[in-house]
Amino acid sequence: MPVGVLTNVCAVFIGTFIGGLIKKVLPKHLMEELPKVFGICSVTIGLMSVIQVKTLPMVIMAIILGFVIGELCHLYDHVHDIFAFLLDKLPFHMEGNQEEYMHLYLLVVLMFSMSGMGLFGALTEGMSGDASVLISKSVLDFFTAVLFGAALGYAQSLICVPQLLILLACFFLAKAILPFVSATMIADFKACGGVITMITGLTVSKILDVRAMNLVPALILVMPFVGLYAMI
Repeated sequence: MPVGVLTNVCAVFIGTFIGGLIKKVLPKHLMEELPKVFGICSVTIGLMSVIQVKTLPMVIMAIILGFVIGELCHLYDHVHDIFAFLLDKLPFHMEGNQEEYMHLYLLVVLMFSMSGMGLFGALTEGMSGDASVLISKSVLDFFTAVLFGAALGYAQSLICVPQLLILLACFFLAKAILPFVSATMIADFKACGGVITMITGLTVSKILDVRAMNLVPALILVMPFVGLYAMI
């Protein structure tokens, strides 16, 4: 039973609706400044994953090649179009500039669905049954969901769908891939996710302007790269 996965998704779902409810009572200047603070918090979380890296050259190579693949495949544009279509068909309201809204929306998708801590937590729970990583993450995600729920509205609840699917996939695949992965590969996978989390946080804080969604292919590349490096 994926207790940690379900707890994490429920935390985001509940936080989103609380954020939507308190949206009108929060001061505008607070709404403008808080994302910057949460962005820096994301950088800190990502950094904690990155410092556990074992094979830095392979992680860097995965990030670079993954980003190139994402850019060439126009991954950001495709995901953008899918969510824009769904939000247009569903009874959700996008406020302000639609492109700015969607840019933040996709960053939040990454933060909840593909962070290093989240993916690592789902793999850990699937391999050992230990849900502590995801339950700890749920506390932070709840408050993050309240904040961005106030900014994005109830439309943010749609993010729970890819979050659930991705974390469940990691959970159920964990035992299947367990015989083929080493502790080094798992640590470097987490570090790769940490880099993506850092870049996402810096983009939310408006320190960088990166289409971070295009980094997702790096998560697929990093384990094979580390495995090949170990064989050399």
